[in-house]
Amino acid sequence: MIPVSQAPIYIREILKTVFAYSTNYSTESRDFQDQISNYLGCRHINLTSSGFSGLYSILRSSDLKKGDEVIVPAYTCEDVPRLVIEMGYKVKFVDIEPCTCNMDPIDLHDKISKDTKVVIAAHMFGYPCSIVDITETSHDYGAIVVEDSCQSMGAEYNGKKVGTFGDVGLFSLNMGKPISTIHGGIICTNNKDFSEKISAIIATFNDCSIMQQMNTFAHLIGYSFCNNRNFYSLIYKLIGEKHPNSYFEIQDLMYKFTEFQSILGIQQLSKLDTFNNIRIKNANYLMDNLKPYGLFFPKISKQTKPIFLRLPIYFENVNRANRNKIITMFKHSGIEITPYLLRESLPFLFAEGSTDYPRADRMTSNTLTIPTHPGLTNDNLDQIIDLLNNRVDI
Repeated sequence: MIPVSQAPIYIREILKTVFAYSTNYSTESRDFQDQISNYLGCRHINLTSSGFSGLYSILRSSDLKKGDEVIVPAYTCEDVPRLVIEMGYKVKFVDIEPCTCNMDPIDLHDKISKDTKVVIAAHMFGYPCSIVDITETSHDYGAIVVEDSCQSMGAEYNGKKVGTFGDVGLFSLNMGKPISTIHGGIICTNNKDFSEKISAIIATFNDCSIMQQMNTFAHLIGYSFCNNRNFYSLIYKLIGEKHPNSYFEIQDLMYKFTEFQSILGIQQLSKLDTFNNIRIKNANYLMDNLKPYGLFFPKISKQTKPIFLRLPIYFENVNRANRNKIITMFKHSGIEITPYLLRESLPFLFAEGSTDYPRADRMTSNTLTIPTHPGLTNDNLDQIIDLLNNRVDI
């Protein structure tokens, strides 16, 4: 089975990380932060135990009160609005653009108000959102812009790295992201005061115990074995179809990033552009060779450089039942493709009803994401093309 998303980690990287950790690791976190800062062109970097730990830290640093309004895209990770709600804030959804998977700045303009304190703008699947328009509108109302770049490290808007346009940017180092340290998060900002608030909060978090670090190491070994198609097939049969909820209890977010992960992160960061260039090449090959009948890809504007973490494809004439038949067809061919949201649209799940968010609702029902990662061969890409071009939409 070929996974839908992957940042390869090889045994030699693990061995190199173990050796470096066992000899001299006292400054690795600082070195990793400096390298991230140089790569992004952003002055202040904080490391967290996960992307959600990063979002939790950002929201706690934003001087919010219980009941304050936080705007979230109606098509994003389900755990984002769940975390906002569990922290005691009010979620307001904004629909997505008709030709992308990202927040619609026009709908944001209609929905934002003086009560909005934070706007979370996501760059979905490695595609930059209309971040300049979103930031301008948000700042007009005095709202903080949190740039959710968890899926898009290395993507650019007008030649500038995403994650650096808003007040604060967030990246994930979890499995399946552009690069991985198994779990982890990056917070970047050019606002020194904001960064110091975040640092003070992270300083109160717990150090990972020996058992937790051993668990991370075990996951690292297992993840490296997933480069082997047969091993991943076994894992997929055991847990792949269960789709466990990725959300942790809030207290489980309050752990620090480790020096061991920093050593691995430095190695992964050095490969990020190589990984992304392969993703871009693979995605372009797929889009150039797929027959467009009934298939729609996100619109790419001239000012954006997406990294194509996955290739989201909108199926015009496919309902949920037939979408699942396509998933099964690919599974039988040894390729994992997935919808991004497994259940209903986010507004529906969080009791708003979905009638005010038609584009997000259609995207939830009709979109499947296709692998583009460096582990794909030319034969794999041709197999994906053949399966999609010869599908029968019922």
